[in-house]
Amino acid sequence: MLLSPLSVVLLAAVVGMGVAVLVWLHRDNPGAGPLAAFVVAASLWAVAQGLELAVPGVQTMVWFQQVQLTLSVVVPVAWLVTVLEYTGHPHWLTRRRVALLLAEPAAFVTLVWSNGAHELVWVRSDTVVVAEASALAPVWGLAYWGHLAYMLGLVLGGGVLLIRQMLRTNRLFRAQSLALLVAITIPTAAQSLHALGFLGTVVDPTSLGYVVSGIVLSVALLRGQLLDVAPVTRDLGREAIFAEMDDRVVIVDEDGRIVDVNAAAASLFDEDPGALLGRSLEGELPTLAATLPDIGERIQTETRLEHDGAVRYFDVRVTPLYRAYGVVSGHLVSLRDVTERRQREQRIDVLNRLLRHNIRNEMNVVRGNADLLAGSVESADDHRVDRIIRTVDDIVDRSNKIGRVSEALEREDPRPVRLRPLLAPVVYTVRDRNPGADLSLACPEDCWVEGGPSLTLAIEELLDNAIEHSDGQPTVEVTVEPASPDTGVIVRVSDDGPGIVPYEREVILAGEETPLQHGSGVGLWLVKWVVRNAGGTLSFAEGPGTTVEIELPAADPDDHDAITDVNARTTTDR
Repeated sequence: MLLSPLSVVLLAAVVGMGVAVLVWLHRDNPGAGPLAAFVVAASLWAVAQGLELAVPGVQTMVWFQQVQLTLSVVVPVAWLVTVLEYTGHPHWLTRRRVALLLAEPAAFVTLVWSNGAHELVWVRSDTVVVAEASALAPVWGLAYWGHLAYMLGLVLGGGVLLIRQMLRTNRLFRAQSLALLVAITIPTAAQSLHALGFLGTVVDPTSLGYVVSGIVLSVALLRGQLLDVAPVTRDLGREAIFAEMDDRVVIVDEDGRIVDVNAAAASLFDEDPGALLGRSLEGELPTLAATLPDIGERIQTETRLEHDGAVRYFDVRVTPLYRAYGVVSGHLVSLRDVTERRQREQRIDVLNRLLRHNIRNEMNVVRGNADLLAGSVESADDHRVDRIIRTVDDIVDRSNKIGRVSEALEREDPRPVRLRPLLAPVVYTVRDRNPGADLSLACPEDCWVEGGPSLTLAIEELLDNAIEHSDGQPTVEVTVEPASPDTGVIVRVSDDGPGIVPYEREVILAGEETPLQHGSGVGLWLVKWVVRNAGGTLSFAEGPGTTVEIELPAADPDDHDAITDVNARTTTDR
């Protein structure tokens, strides 16, 4: 059943203007301005078409037809600008391109209102009666067909951008792009098919097409977050990260050709970044190209690159890039310079070897000579020899501590540990070495934490420190209690000594030493390293004496292979 002219006017006006209001509420978002112009122009076009059917008199009907044709030039241009802003390409709209874009619409509008002089837009307009209403049946001229082709070209150009967006984005943005495509496709197809005479009806269905488009856009605005969450924002953010990040990034297609490089990666090449596009990565950086995996694979490796006579080492991560439906279009190659890290690790390895082996062996030589010297010096100088021996013993003891902790941390992977069998042997061993000390342990029998045998080294170090720095007969308590339900366990080692000086605690808690602020030993550092390796934290409680708190993650023995007896063996063997 054909709608009456008044029904068409009301339906198009209400739906179209309602959508225009919704769009205007989002006017600060990309594409909102031109989309509002598109909806308003389309709605007024439908209104003018309805009024053409409703008014009497051929001259008035022709005037409304001219209004429709004038409004028709706004729709494709506004829609194309909407798509350009929505997809993040507003920079394409330079002054020259805008002028070229508007040249045809301006010329067509001029021809529409001067058609009586040349009849290039329509040759004649016959009137026919449809559902008790008169309608024009124009015979279109060359200018109209040219304008229709121009409209279709703009619609096609915007459609290509939207389809491209759909193929490279997620479900939300695909739904938004589809809504914009439907909003322009329905009325444009209706107008084109009617003009070509394929619909077999006198009344142009374009107005009803725009009503349907208004409904589609309304749903997209209200439910699909159209304009609230636009892909341009995400794309601009990604472009900013890509351009500004310190890591070197190279994007290659599935054939290994360079698609893009960021500013940081430009230093790897001899060419300007713009000249690299389309070139083979193997031809520019064959060493880096050799790290590329098969299509769709993800890898992490390390490579050595030489540029301008300098050798740098890079941590390379290669990630596949997917289009829609899981199609791999290339790889993103990220390079992080690890030259300084490698050099630092080498220095640490050398220093560790010197400390654990060379210095210890040389100190043993010094001690042996000091022992031989003790029998040949005057008795008045015996204290000097004793001082040498004590100092050497301290150095060797520190070297042994660092060696044991380093070896334990290198081979240890934290697993569930039952805490009491781990702590008890340590407390007993330290008590046997120090008969005058009062040591106690309060720990639940079935208390499990994430850790390993190296925790015994940390607890033993805390107990030895408490006894060593005590003013008289030391009292040391080791207590274990839950930190909070199902989150962790706190191990407290408390003594009645003079306490740790504030700057020593600040250095440990800060995690770094400076020339002006540093500790006097390595004991607390060893404890911190062991605790951190187990995923725990180290802190100091306020109060008399010293209370060191170690919070360890709680563990379920059923989750992994639990450590139950290796703890006692580790302490006893030592």
